[in-house]
Amino acid sequence: MLEAINNKNLKLMDILSMAMKLFIGNFPMVMVVVAFLFFPISILNAMIMERLNIGVQLLDSFNTSGAILDNMPAFQEVALNFFRNYFLLIAMYLFLEPIGVISVAKIAKKSVCGETIRMSEIIGEAMNCLWSVIITSVPFFILVFVASMLFIVPGVYLGIIWTFYVYAIGLRQKRGWKALEYSAKLTKGKFWQTVLVILTISLITFGWDWIFGTVKIILPRHIGTDILSYTLSYIVACFSSMAMTVLFMNREAVLLGEKQVKGYSVESTIDEEKK
Repeated sequence: MLEAINNKNLKLMDILSMAMKLFIGNFPMVMVVVAFLFFPISILNAMIMERLNIGVQLLDSFNTSGAILDNMPAFQEVALNFFRNYFLLIAMYLFLEPIGVISVAKIAKKSVCGETIRMSEIIGEAMNCLWSVIITSVPFFILVFVASMLFIVPGVYLGIIWTFYVYAIGLRQKRGWKALEYSAKLTKGKFWQTVLVILTISLITFGWDWIFGTVKIILPRHIGTDILSYTLSYIVACFSSMAMTVLFMNREAVLLGEKQVKGYSVESTIDEEKK
């Protein structure tokens, strides 16, 4: 697998095949990440979504009853709580979820490179990336949002070329603009191929999410059901992270010439030997 990643431009089916092998072969480690990171995020997600739904219902009741002007302080309080929870949800997606993605990416990379996988180290290293994630995700979100508001296409374009920024943070210790710039280098000349891979992975993920979504139909409506549903979705998302890690490593090797040898590039290894 490592030789293929280093020496040829992987096709879509190669990426998916390798990702599935990594996902199945490292499933116990993936479940550790789910248990320690994604499960708590699922609880937080369910709690925030429940409050958002209540907020939507209250806002709708104000709107249909026409009591906004009659009870402005109450309306303002409901609106404020709604936007507060909405921004909490965005912060969770931007700051917390990437920590889990980085953990899964580290598992995939170490497995490909034949390194020993120590889960305590991987989760610790991923959590240490939190500050890097924050200072990178904020400009990413603002620029993509502004570009999307001006015109949809620029926002989509930025979202695609910066799709590897979380992996650049976790696997290459980049941060801020350097992480975004590094991701752009990995998509240069490969934009439409990147779009194809992302769309395919997304369709696979949505397909499994749709299947697991039957949990909400079978089980009674309860916050516990929502937590279970979100957790199952995160397990599926781990496969997506594996696939994106394979693509990330392959792009490094093919476009930047950084062959993967036990988690380090050939260039960095040579430089260390010279020192």
